Amino acid sequence: LDRSYDLDGDFGSHAGTNMDDSHNLDADDEEEAEQRRKMDADLEMNLRRAELRHVELELKLVSAEEEVRKAKESLEKAEAEQQEMQRQAHEAWEEVGEAERLIQVEQTRREEEDAAKALAERQARAIIEADELRQQGNEAYRQGNSQHAEAYYKRAIDELESCGIVLEEPSHLTLRTNRAAALMALGHTRDALSECELALEINPYNIRALSRAANCCIKLGDLDAAKKHVDEIGLSPDATEEDIHAASEQNQKILVASVERDRLVGNESYRRGDYSGALHWYDAAINAAADAIETDALKSVKVGLHTNRAAAHLMEGNPLPAAEDCCAALRLDSTHTKAQVRLARCLLQLGDFSEARQEASDVIARNSAELQSKNEAQNVLKDVDLLEGTMKSVGDELQKIQMTLRTGDHVDDFHASSLAKSMLDELETIMVIAPQVPDLITLKAEALRLAGKLEEALSLVSGKKAINSRRRFIEVRLQFDLGNVSACVEAGEHVRELLQMVPEFKLTLKAAMENKEDSVAEDDENIKELASLPDPEGLLILLQNASKINTCKDNGREAFVQNKHSEAAKLYGEALVLSAGAPMLEGLFLSNICACEQAMSKYADALSSAGTAVAIAPTFVKAHSRLATLYTELGMLTEAEAAYKRMLEMPLESHEEMQASANLASVSARAKNSRPVNWYKLLGIKSSASAADIKKAYRQLALVHHPDKAGRGGVSAAVAKARADMSSILFKLVGEAQRILTNPAERSKWESAQARADHQDSYLSRAHTTARSDLYADPFGDRYERYASQYADFYDEYEGFDDGGYYGV
Repeated sequence: LDRSYDLDGDFGSHAGTNMDDSHNLDADDEEEAEQRRKMDADLEMNLRRAELRHVELELKLVSAEEEVRKAKESLEKAEAEQQEMQRQAHEAWEEVGEAERLIQVEQTRREEEDAAKALAERQARAIIEADELRQQGNEAYRQGNSQHAEAYYKRAIDELESCGIVLEEPSHLTLRTNRAAALMALGHTRDALSECELALEINPYNIRALSRAANCCIKLGDLDAAKKHVDEIGLSPDATEEDIHAASEQNQKILVASVERDRLVGNESYRRGDYSGALHWYDAAINAAADAIETDALKSVKVGLHTNRAAAHLMEGNPLPAAEDCCAALRLDSTHTKAQVRLARCLLQLGDFSEARQEASDVIARNSAELQSKNEAQNVLKDVDLLEGTMKSVGDELQKIQMTLRTGDHVDDFHASSLAKSMLDELETIMVIAPQVPDLITLKAEALRLAGKLEEALSLVSGKKAINSRRRFIEVRLQFDLGNVSACVEAGEHVRELLQMVPEFKLTLKAAMENKEDSVAEDDENIKELASLPDPEGLLILLQNASKINTCKDNGREAFVQNKHSEAAKLYGEALVLSAGAPMLEGLFLSNICACEQAMSKYADALSSAGTAVAIAPTFVKAHSRLATLYTELGMLTEAEAAYKRMLEMPLESHEEMQASANLASVSARAKNSRPVNWYKLLGIKSSASAADIKKAYRQLALVHHPDKAGRGGVSAAVAKARADMSSILFKLVGEAQRILTNPAERSKWESAQARADHQDSYLSRAHTTARSDLYADPFGDRYERYASQYADFYDEYEGFDDGGYYGV
């Protein structure tokens, strides 16, 4: 049984209610279904209507498309008909254009035929008229009426050109060349040249055009162009013998014109002071004149050219080519007084005084000579007398100075340098007149040597051809004075034979003095020449000394290399004595002696030698370097610093300057440590030396370096004085060393100061070790390494001396 209960448990309370609800639902469903059916029927009806509408429209669309197709076909047909019409119309237009063109061509042909006939008729008339004008022009030219002739020719040319006729026929070119001739006669040279050039453009070998163009160029001064035109005449296939001859005559005109042009330009250059330019143009003129046929007029021009070129050579300081030009002028005209007096001036400047006097005297004696030439000849004679007199007096004075220097007479009051300078002043005055006289140059070199200007003196004679023995003598002395011993000996070979006559010369001179004769007999030319030379006996001694110096030098170097330092010092001492009077050689050998003494640990002696070398030869770099090194070795750092500074003021090589600068920096830094002088080294003793040893060393050094002993060994007065000055310093130093080292308290105090300075130097050295390069080596390095370096420097320096160079390091 199905029973329903409500919530309260009432049985059957809902049954009736459910049945009523079901009935109501069925009624609603039917109503809804009816509505749906109506709706479906309406929708179906609408669908049918839409389909019918679609079918109707489809039918209309098909009908419309058919109409469109038919319309398109009609349009295409119409367009095709249109294009065809257009094509036909274009063809018709082209036919019209062709017809018009044919008409135009026919008209043009007829016009051209008419114009050609007219031009031909006009040209025919123009040719006839031009020929008539040409004949009229020729007639006018023959009558000398160039103006009318030129007008006729121009009208003929214009008539032909106005008709379009190109002027290329020979008759046409004749019109141009004839007009050119008329224009030249009228003075219109450039217009004439233009006509010739127009003709040459048509025919480059037209003889008349070339000839007249050449004449135009000559008148215009364009001689190169004229020469070109004349040369082309010879190349022309139409040239006849007459044309060639005429061209040759034209070429002569060109050469003469070239001579005149170059002469005038040369004269203008001379007036402006451009003597080298004047020489250039005179050369060109003379070369051109050499190719020309000589005439009287040209000969006169050539004389003037040679004379003028001689003047230019003289102004340039070249008397020899000037003399050659004067001789060339006189060969052409022996009566040309201007050339002759100029030759006298050339001979004067060449030092040929007798010939100069002869030429000048000839001019003065000639009645036909111009007054100006005679006055100039008088001036030449005065200058000859002045030069000869001055040369004689200066030469004798220089000879006396040289003799006085060798013999040492009145050496205290004899001022050779001041006397030599006064001689130089005299020579400079007269050398304005004749600066290239060889004897004057030789005398100037002698005066410069005696005045101490050795390099300048050597530059005057070195490498020059020696014209006499006097110049050889001065070259030998200069090479010796400059320390070039090998060059000195080599130069002496040229006068060796003459010097071998010195003993005989001395006997002759003695005999002349006994006989109270003023001059030596002139029987022997060699004896006569020796009498005119300054101190030949002294030169012989000098060459002998130079040979001995070379021997000492070689032996000394060999001894030094073998560590025979005492023997080497002795040999260099001998060379020093032989070098007396040559400061540069003395400075070099003193420096070498210093190296030997330093190698033997004789520091006081080495210091004396180095200081003396610096005083004697202040430009000797190596001596300054040795002195600075010795001061550094001895702990005299203030003096070392000053020595390096003086060295840096000198002209040094780059590596020398770098080394000296580095050493100066190191010494300056160490000088702040108050280092005392190393008295042990100065006295040449060990630190363990007793008081007796110290006194003994002191006495020995005090005896050697006493100022009164400075002249020992036969050295020159200059070396003795310089050594005395250095000995005064050393004498005080060794005395101070003896005082301190013999006093125990002072010695102890000094040793303490020395130790402190060593400690500070060691610290400073370590601080800079990594920053130093080998080039900037510290002069306070290892003593044995330092010694080895010094000896290597010495050897290099001496090798430089072997090559003859004083300044080699």
